[in-house]
Amino acid sequence: VVSVVDGENKTIKNIANQRIRQSESFGYLGFDVTAPLMHLTSGELVELIVSDTYWSKFRNHFRGNKEIIKNKLQEIGNIRNSLAHFRPIKADDIELVKQNSRHTLIGVEECLKNLFIQNLRIPTNTTEDWYQSISTLGTEQTTTTPYYSGNEEWVSINLRFISPVFNKEQYRETLYCFKLGKVNTPNILIEKKELTKHITYIKESANQPTLSKKFDMEVSKDINLVFRKDILLKHHEIISAQIKEVLSTINDECELLAQDHLARGKLVEAVETSAWWHKPENKEGSWNYIYKTLEEDYTSKHPDEYWGQLASTSDVVAGCIRYPWMPADISTIEGLLD
Repeated sequence: VVSVVDGENKTIKNIANQRIRQSESFGYLGFDVTAPLMHLTSGELVELIVSDTYWSKFRNHFRGNKEIIKNKLQEIGNIRNSLAHFRPIKADDIELVKQNSRHTLIGVEECLKNLFIQNLRIPTNTTEDWYQSISTLGTEQTTTTPYYSGNEEWVSINLRFISPVFNKEQYRETLYCFKLGKVNTPNILIEKKELTKHITYIKESANQPTLSKKFDMEVSKDINLVFRKDILLKHHEIISAQIKEVLSTINDECELLAQDHLARGKLVEAVETSAWWHKPENKEGSWNYIYKTLEEDYTSKHPDEYWGQLASTSDVVAGCIRYPWMPADISTIEGLLD
């Protein structure tokens, strides 16, 4: 239960479904977002955090007792409501928001940093069963590398997929067009239900391409499956088996598409990419690439565990370009001098 409205207990799902239906009445406005948490108000999120049911899961991330944290968050919400409804606020109100945010977000920021960033290579001499079962997985097309978060409470299983070239066309000396293999990352969650039960989220990013000496595009895509370590340890056998099935399916479907470019697998499909040589006057030339077709933009039809292309940042609250379940950027990349 999130809140009581008109004497009726409301769950997250009920509230979200009601507001999604309301939003669909004006479907020509904004983006379609169906992740339930995105349809809760800030007040309902506070009630969720401090509820008897969920406070035990949140309290380690707040440096204060429940009533103090609740009060500070409600103060922020009250000032937010004044501003949102065109009521004047005082300079002291702004300072209070800044102070309360610092007090309440100290532990939250650290938690989010570990949740979003796993960049510590797990030692290769790790003897734990889960590591032995997962680190040895791999195929000709895809390699597997596990990483820790800074506090080692989160594990990211990195699947690096080397996109095969199914077709290449040269239209002039400086322009090449390709059909490459693409893994449809959200479909991993759709096809592997047992894996989805235990995963926290999955994200992806296509790496910068290069051209080989034979002018074939060489590009890889990183797919990161992120788990809470305690969940991974408890269910590593089924998780390992599901990942093995994913890698096998990817390999088989790449072989199928290499023979039939018009085919499409459950996880792999062929997409268009290109490379062209550009040389500005009085400057050195370079190859330019269109390759973002290798990524899958978030849409409302995707599972909630698909978080799209999240850029790593140590300042998650203020520095994110895009948050989970958002189909558009919310800010621009800051330059070194910003």
